[in-house]
Amino acid sequence: MNFSTCNKTLTLILMLSSIATVTSMALSSDPVPAPEQSGPIAIVGATIHPVDRAPIEDGIIIFDRGQITHVGFKIQIPAGCEVIDASGKHVYPGLIASATSLGLIEISSIQATNDQREAGNLNPNARAVSSVNPDSEHIPVARANGIALAATRPSGGLISGQSALLRLDGWSWEDLAVTQNLGVEIQWPSMEGRRRFFEDEDAHAEGHHDHAGTPTVEPRAEDNPRDASRRARVDEIRDLFVQAKIYCKSRPAGWKVSDGNAPDLLLEGLRAAVDRTCPVFIHAEGAREIRAAVEWALGAELRPVIVGGRDAPQVASFLAERNVPVIYGPVHRLPAKRDAAYDEPFTAPAALARAGVEFCIGSFDTSNVRNLPYHAATAAAYGLGADKALEAITLAPARIFGVADRYGSLTRGKSATMIITNGDPLEIPTQVEAMWIDGRRVDLTSRHTKLRDKYAEKIRRQAERRAF
Repeated sequence: MNFSTCNKTLTLILMLSSIATVTSMALSSDPVPAPEQSGPIAIVGATIHPVDRAPIEDGIIIFDRGQITHVGFKIQIPAGCEVIDASGKHVYPGLIASATSLGLIEISSIQATNDQREAGNLNPNARAVSSVNPDSEHIPVARANGIALAATRPSGGLISGQSALLRLDGWSWEDLAVTQNLGVEIQWPSMEGRRRFFEDEDAHAEGHHDHAGTPTVEPRAEDNPRDASRRARVDEIRDLFVQAKIYCKSRPAGWKVSDGNAPDLLLEGLRAAVDRTCPVFIHAEGAREIRAAVEWALGAELRPVIVGGRDAPQVASFLAERNVPVIYGPVHRLPAKRDAAYDEPFTAPAALARAGVEFCIGSFDTSNVRNLPYHAATAAAYGLGADKALEAITLAPARIFGVADRYGSLTRGKSATMIITNGDPLEIPTQVEAMWIDGRRVDLTSRHTKLRDKYAEKIRRQAERRAF
């Protein structure tokens, strides 16, 4: 290929790239972040759902400087207050998505837009928050269905990094961050495929017995040579935490370079977990993995939270006795085994609630985070109940994440993070009509609404032509 042909090919590539970029910009929503609240606002006439207490019909909620100042009815509205008539509407706390990769993945099949995973197995110092793209198209789409806060989590390896809690509005990742280090993400190695069934909880605790009452012993996964690789991965996790404990005891926080001896960033990444100022989020699905992970974490004096927890109902009493929370989900998935009940994933949240396990519900998605309320709705229909389902996507995740003093319910003194809807947010026809995050009114425009408006205009023009 001569120089002239190469030049023409390069020019063509640049032209196509420019066209693709312009097309992408034209289709993107790119809403402008909301300004700070400029004065007090009162929402009147709506049914207010505080979550932590009974709904208030024909209620009034007043907020100023991003904070709720009054909630109730027959409240004196201060002079100069902007009044929003929401008669016939409903006010709920902003929903909290507890398991997402918002801001880290745009198109999963395009590596350049995927920043969720680091190379290597042990990356406790990898901070998801600093990789968040505040202009992600998935953020306004999630907001449009009432999602105001989201936990975004790294993945891959054994210790994936540090997750973050985001408010879904802001110019930069610093603006979005509610909690920069929400916790350390651990991917617990799977123990599945080594047994035909999981023993009953009490049998596991007391030992198996045959029909004559004689204790029997089944081969444990630890005794199986095929599990050497899994044991080695578990040992990697344990060993790093042991090193981190020794390191943190010998070096105070904020250690600076001294005599050429710099801090170990890998071990510094575990300091908050070792000091118990943040939890460890352990991704585990099977009952045996959950037990093993929790026993290790408690033995290491950590604060475990189970993420995923497919078989958590099978060990519910074990989790409840040890006060281990569960971020359960997704609810919309197939049963784990061929002989399991078809509704096993749907009834799991109700089973956890009956056992007294602290839990919340996550959608475990990026592009479909907006469907979070429908995961909760399915759990509500299968025994959890509407009130508990709403709590599982508002106040419950706020408690697990340690921000219940600010978010999760509509209470005086908490953040003015709320939505106005024309119905129950757990029902698909319901529309979110307005949203405030920390008192700032958020633009609910998204790529979806722009495409809707575009083709609504097309239909209008077609109807106009037919009329002539």
